[in-house]
Amino acid sequence: STVECKDVPTEGPEECGDRTATYCYTITNTGEECGTVIKADRTRTATPPGAPDGTTTQDLLATFEGSLDLCPTESVQICEEETVSTCEEVCYETSVATEIEMPNGTTCLADDMYDFCTEPGCQVDVSTTCKVIMPDGTEVDCKEAMETPPEDCEDGENMIDVQYCYTIENIGKSCGDISKLERTRTTTPPGTSDTKDLLPELDTPTLCPGETATICEMEPMNTCIDACHETTVVVDATMPDGFVCSNADEYEVCTSPGCTVDVETSCTVAGTGTDCQAIESTPDDCGDTAVEYCYAISNPGTTCGDISTLTRTRTPPGGAEGTRDLIGLIPEADRTDFCPGESVTVCETVVIDTCDDQCYETTTEVAIDMEGGKTCEDTDLYELCVNPGCVTELEQTCKIEGSDVACEDIPPPSFEECADGENMLPVEQCYKVSNVGPTCGTITTFERTTNGETFNLIEGKPADSLVLCPGQDMEVCETNMINTCEEECYTTSVEVVLTMADESTCEETDEYEFCTPPPLDESCNVEVDLACSTEVNSTEDGSGSCDVIIPIATRCDKRAAAMTWRFNGGDCEQSFNIQEADKFVCTDFVEGGAPTSGSAWLTVASVKNPDDVYFDGEVLVGDLFTMFAADTLQGKFDADSTFSIYADSSKDSLLQESSVHTSCSQNLFLKDKFGSVQLLIFENEFGLFTCFVGATYSYTLSNEAAANAGAIVEFTSTTNGVSDDCLDDLPAPGVIPPDTTIVV
Repeated sequence: STVECKDVPTEGPEECGDRTATYCYTITNTGEECGTVIKADRTRTATPPGAPDGTTTQDLLATFEGSLDLCPTESVQICEEETVSTCEEVCYETSVATEIEMPNGTTCLADDMYDFCTEPGCQVDVSTTCKVIMPDGTEVDCKEAMETPPEDCEDGENMIDVQYCYTIENIGKSCGDISKLERTRTTTPPGTSDTKDLLPELDTPTLCPGETATICEMEPMNTCIDACHETTVVVDATMPDGFVCSNADEYEVCTSPGCTVDVETSCTVAGTGTDCQAIESTPDDCGDTAVEYCYAISNPGTTCGDISTLTRTRTPPGGAEGTRDLIGLIPEADRTDFCPGESVTVCETVVIDTCDDQCYETTTEVAIDMEGGKTCEDTDLYELCVNPGCVTELEQTCKIEGSDVACEDIPPPSFEECADGENMLPVEQCYKVSNVGPTCGTITTFERTTNGETFNLIEGKPADSLVLCPGQDMEVCETNMINTCEEECYTTSVEVVLTMADESTCEETDEYEFCTPPPLDESCNVEVDLACSTEVNSTEDGSGSCDVIIPIATRCDKRAAAMTWRFNGGDCEQSFNIQEADKFVCTDFVEGGAPTSGSAWLTVASVKNPDDVYFDGEVLVGDLFTMFAADTLQGKFDADSTFSIYADSSKDSLLQESSVHTSCSQNLFLKDKFGSVQLLIFENEFGLFTCFVGATYSYTLSNEAAANAGAIVEFTSTTNGVSDDCLDDLPAPGVIPPDTTIVV
């Protein structure tokens, strides 16, 4: 339609836009003689609010092709088009100046001015944001948070708190009342929809230009299901003149439990069950060793599927990759309808050479075709490194020169021998290095240090004597004089470096110490011998000797019913475990982490449900603390636990926090250190596994080569820095006659 420019209606944001304005200029000869139009200049000024004027000029005759001769009452009309926007508030002022030249050479002048303004209607905007409220109170954008699949969907549910906020802004030029604010949320699947009137929650229904209002609501969301949540918000604003403008915004966030298949690789020595990571080999006992790799597949998700792929790729020595399809090892009945909570394990036996300093890298890949057409995949990397150790051996011996008496067995000198304070004794010390490896090497360093003094043992030796081939050795001996009347200890450290043909080096060190016994006294000479025994069934040969205690089983393979930990204090740097980086995380919030003396406040809780607290109390450095699965809210330890160390019970100062995988489905061993805590005992369906065994110490006291009986006035036992006064344990009266022994 065509309307007078001055009558252009006010248009809202949905209707406004660019419009074509047609300007027409009618020039009329109002005189009594004919004449010719010689000038028609137009000047237009557009004035936006708050901006400099914009002025344009145009010679209207330049493009006019008609006749410009006008007799009285005749007129000519010149028109032009220009685009104007009704979405902006702009005033346009147009003036025209004309001249008509008469036959006698005179000119007649005339001008005219026309103005009009465009004014947009109301404009309202609405935007939606979505934030996930994390356990620590921080906020993360919903779409960003959903990029990381939930860690635990074992129960098919992982509820999080989601905050939707809707911000309404008046981006127009006039104040208005928000007359409608409605939110609709559709969840697909299953396709359910929910609509809510948010207008009653709006505190400020009237918004003037530039003003905003925000309404927020909390919604629970289960991240363990595949679903999309689409939110649509519609807003209406009514202006004082009754004009209504509208706007809408859409926001969609999708959840997915991620992959619903898990594969874990383990390795044990065939026939013994020893964990491959515990393989220890030396050049004497290394060789081909059969190991069994096992691949455990589980469905921790919420949907059944069919196992379609199981392959492993191993990089053996030489770098040639070997890939094997293992899917045929899984019975078909176990491959199909592989549902949540189910698991299957397949194994293969391979032979590795423990004489090679080599790492075996095994990558296992599994895929499950889920119901609904989705394929989920998982990959596990297992690395096994074997090292036969150094190819050199170093041995020290020391004996009295000219005899077979070892230096540690030097007899005490008599009272008479030390009458003048000196009794010099020659001792022969020998240092022997052997090449027990497969290649020749050259001794480049061979030094001994005794009580701080260092001596080069190969100085002046011929170069060819320093080359050792497999099975060869070199021994250097020296004689030193010691004064047995001075009770002194001699510590000798020897270091050897063998440089191999390939420029690699092998280093070995050895330390030997002996002490001269105190001279015999006229009155007494007390000797004490210490022995240790334990339960017969705790030793390898049934002897009960502490020297042959059966090594403990350290790996936790099933979820524990109870765990006992020691609080060591200290920072995260002392951590010692092989849990994956996404399973174990440790953070120090102060320098040094937890205190190394005194006490701290320790809280252990589930990562999934922080309200499920396993331990909460004060611990001293060195204290043991125990947590029981029966005391938890679920009757079991969750997959991940948080160990929080505070300065005191107020929990105002967090010193250290670590996340540890405690369900035993990942690597967890006795003695593992996680920051300031260390696992010492656990109990599961296989029994009790502990770092401790009962030991009995016996002390044999002898009064040898003494002329008289002696009364024991001091008897102290020190174990790991802890001293006990054993004087009261002696049989009364605590006197040892000559050549007599007492056993305690």
